[in-house]
Amino acid sequence: MKYENLKTIAIYLALGAIFLIPRLSKIDSVVTLDEPSWLSQGANFYYALGQREFENTIYEYQPAVTTMSIISLAMHIYFPEYRGLGQGYFDYEKSTLESFMESHNKDPLVLLKYSRIIQVFVLLILFLVLYYLLQKLLPKWIAFFAIVFASLDPFWMAHARMMDHEAMVSSFVIISILSLLIYFTQGKKIFFLLLSGFAAGFAQLTKSSAIAMLATIGILLLIQIYQERGQGWLKAFLNQTKVFGIWLAVLAITYFVFWPGMWVAPGKMLYQVYGNAFSFAFQGARLTVTEELNVEEFSLNTNATDVWDVAKILFYRVTPLTWVGVLLGLTFRFNPKVELIRPLKLLSALLLITAIAFILLIGIAQGRNSPHYILSSYLSLNILAGLGWIHAIQWLYARFSVRQLQIQYAGLAIVLLIQGWSALSNFPYYFTYRNPILYSMGWYNEFPHFPYGEALEQAGQYLAKLPDAENTVLFSYYSRGCVSYYYPGQVISFRPYYADGNHATDLLNNINASDYLIVYYANQGQLPHYQTFLKVLSNVEPFHVIWMNGYEYVRIYKIDDFTPEILEAFENL
Repeated sequence: MKYENLKTIAIYLALGAIFLIPRLSKIDSVVTLDEPSWLSQGANFYYALGQREFENTIYEYQPAVTTMSIISLAMHIYFPEYRGLGQGYFDYEKSTLESFMESHNKDPLVLLKYSRIIQVFVLLILFLVLYYLLQKLLPKWIAFFAIVFASLDPFWMAHARMMDHEAMVSSFVIISILSLLIYFTQGKKIFFLLLSGFAAGFAQLTKSSAIAMLATIGILLLIQIYQERGQGWLKAFLNQTKVFGIWLAVLAITYFVFWPGMWVAPGKMLYQVYGNAFSFAFQGARLTVTEELNVEEFSLNTNATDVWDVAKILFYRVTPLTWVGVLLGLTFRFNPKVELIRPLKLLSALLLITAIAFILLIGIAQGRNSPHYILSSYLSLNILAGLGWIHAIQWLYARFSVRQLQIQYAGLAIVLLIQGWSALSNFPYYFTYRNPILYSMGWYNEFPHFPYGEALEQAGQYLAKLPDAENTVLFSYYSRGCVSYYYPGQVISFRPYYADGNHATDLLNNINASDYLIVYYANQGQLPHYQTFLKVLSNVEPFHVIWMNGYEYVRIYKIDDFTPEILEAFENL
């Protein structure tokens, strides 16, 4: 075998190891808030496939076809008979799937573990495709560094091991953009145009917010029109219209072929997905709340503060190395002495546009704007940052006449080690990373920003070790999955409305039926809604407290420690 072939194999093996090791390690160690709901959705998808009821392969305001297909495959491996037991479809907002699985001696945590592992390998394939595309634009070692740097971003690494859509969306989006860039810059090979449309189709099948990528695609097409203006503006415009038509057709075909619901009820699928998406974006709630799309009531968040709030969280979540790398990537693209600057100019611009497009979409749209909705921005900026670091180090060594490649590689290796440590130092809760510079400046340092269920599994595991734990009852906030998958006894969910003062009877009934109470202080402690409830509890010494990263995350109370006065105070909330 030729040396170059061996070298290529070694690169892909190294990328595989770098990607898999931090993502597969203790992959079942924590359950986040949304994952139990997605298990129920995936189980419904699997049941619909088994019953050939393809019109039921739908979630709501996003297709989530890729996510639910992965869970279906995991279900087929772990619990294949599920599709033929006749139980029907479960409400994804309730715990009925978990109790059903347990009644058949199946563990939902094992199903989640299988699903996560399958998704990690799907993402590995996409990760290797990203490298393949980058090395078509850049030398292999530069592409290798940039993609590894991006993969070590704490927030992106975290989502690449969770059972949700965001890491897949970001991967499909960047694959589509890079493929189209290669099509335009390297001989207009039809394969890359088809790959771009195919990846865009899967991005849409994963989450409807991937539509933000159209901003980048549109700008790339406009640039190409400008570059072909010598043939005449009209001809250049018609040429790119044809390209976009092919791209859009491939997207549509992919969307249709890989979603069984589109085979039998395309109108229903499209209305549910895009109707709910538009209702969320322009009316602030899903169709079950707004009932219909009313154009007269459409509005957007035009306040720049809303966009800044989304961007601010991104700044807080990425590392200082990413900050500096992005600035270097923008600075060095204007330096004519930097090696290979021409291929980088367009690439760096497109990555920046992609990042901005997703921030604007989520910042302007109404409805929920969780930090992970802009994961495509994280991936874009980290690839750009990786390119910035490479060319900065090249420039420095050239400036000081130090040209030994070994020294340059050592500098890049140090950058990767620091970036990797930023994530790995928070293992297994990579998503809890906070930028130390902004943290020292007071950003979000009074509480853990956006707690996602972390540390609740520690509470479940702690209580599981107590005597006779399987015969006890636990009353817990965010109980589903986050606690219940690790606790052998009965779990009662603490509903937010229990603390509003109008449901004292429900609150007291659940307290009296339980042996322990879990307060997720990381979340409840910062919400005004719970302050009266927590004030009552301040008169009781917690049975156990869980701290993490300097924050008080979880308080566990023993119900036997509640005095009649405490119970009376709850009754009078």
